[in-house]
Amino acid sequence: MSHFENELGEVHIQSLEGLGASYMMKGFFKLKVNSSTKRINFKGVAFGGHYGGHNVSIEISQTAMKGLERVLKNKEQIEDLLSEVQRRILNGEMTVEYDKLRQGPNIDPFGNISS
Repeated sequence: MSHFENELGEVHIQSLEGLGASYMMKGFFKLKVNSSTKRINFKGVAFGGHYGGHNVSIEISQTAMKGLERVLKNKEQIEDLLSEVQRRILNGEMTVEYDKLRQGPNIDPFGNISS
């Protein structure tokens, strides 16, 4: 269990584009820092992965990275934080903003990624 469990807030997926088992995605997560909450945008890819299992990889901007470097103690903590966000996406522990996705009604945009 990550030590960010109490600091990391909701993970949101706002954009998801792709076909089959691979998707480009955009979203954000919230991080509680002292008495405020920061919103950190990310982009990434998700694979359904018939070979090797499901996989998600996200990245944040250099500006966001510098902001995290000021808040967290070291790069290892930043990597742990991003790994926890990826873990949550893989496990479906996220809010998918379906109304913002370019999909028709009753379509699971994650296909076999979320199942």
